[in-house]
Amino acid sequence: MSPVERLRSLTARKPGPASDRTDVPGSVLALDVAETAVLAEAAHLLACAPDTEPEDFCAQARRAAGVVPGRVRDRLAAFAWGCVTDGHLLITGLPLPERVPPAPPTNHGCVAAGTVTTRAQAILNECVGHTLAYEAEGHGHLFQDVVPSRAHARTQTSQSSEAELDLHTEQAFSALRPDYLSLACLRGAPDALTFLLPAKDLCTVLTAQERRSLREPLWTTTVDQSFLDTGLILSARVVRGPMPILRGAEDDPFIVFDHDLMRGISDEAEVLRTTVQQRYLVRRIGLSLAPGEMVLIDNRRAMHGRSVFAARYDGTDRFVSRSFVTADPARSRHARPGNGRSVAAAFC
Repeated sequence: MSPVERLRSLTARKPGPASDRTDVPGSVLALDVAETAVLAEAAHLLACAPDTEPEDFCAQARRAAGVVPGRVRDRLAAFAWGCVTDGHLLITGLPLPERVPPAPPTNHGCVAAGTVTTRAQAILNECVGHTLAYEAEGHGHLFQDVVPSRAHARTQTSQSSEAELDLHTEQAFSALRPDYLSLACLRGAPDALTFLLPAKDLCTVLTAQERRSLREPLWTTTVDQSFLDTGLILSARVVRGPMPILRGAEDDPFIVFDHDLMRGISDEAEVLRTTVQQRYLVRRIGLSLAPGEMVLIDNRRAMHGRSVFAARYDGTDRFVSRSFVTADPARSRHARPGNGRSVAAAFC
């Protein structure tokens, strides 16, 4: 049977009876056995390699998204529309490889990208938007291996483990930041918590004056160290702003924040930045990703961080596949040569 015929047969399959399903409301989407099987079969049909054929790979993933069971596709469509609980959607039941590969010692390769889990992640990404890479982030890979590195253990990067990753918006410094952060777990670590704080939740513990001030352009930010390490971003463009932290609808606020890199342009603004961090420490949500779980974080509506955790550097460490998703590829078209999938560093 040809790949097209197999995809057609997948599309024709009907979901199992309602009595066999468990719908978890809110921020969790639990795939049932039948849904996992459909997603696994579709993932195995992605013949292209995301590291060497990113455009073709994403085109295949987008076609395969058409066979995602209706219940799952509808929930992802609602999430993309803005029906977001707690700034994220946790998806459980992704297919896993028979043997999860050892966690690599660095993030230079594309180990996760070859697994059925990452390919399923790619399909689900395409249900909410379009997967993008950034030339200056994660070696320009579409799907990046997030693993602890001994050399970066105490840094403010995704490779750290001995330092808590501070509260931040992904790429707060860039106008072309992703709309969603996608993390799929191949191997978990119970003590590694992904922290989240939705902007809406933050606003409930701020005064009206604090909320108004956060909408003023009172903060600057520098560029993330992982971007600067590539040497592709000019030092003259390191400081960005001033900018507001909050924007958008009062009942559905968007947020841009980076506790490590942002600074207020006045003493009052610095105090307010510290207030946001203090509220985060009290209100944050903690998720410990398990194998086969994927979290989509709405990068406009929520900030995130990560706890300290114990790394062994023996191949058995936490291993997560990370990718970035845009809701509007036209916004970055000028920065993607040849209408490709990678945002050039010069535009970050």
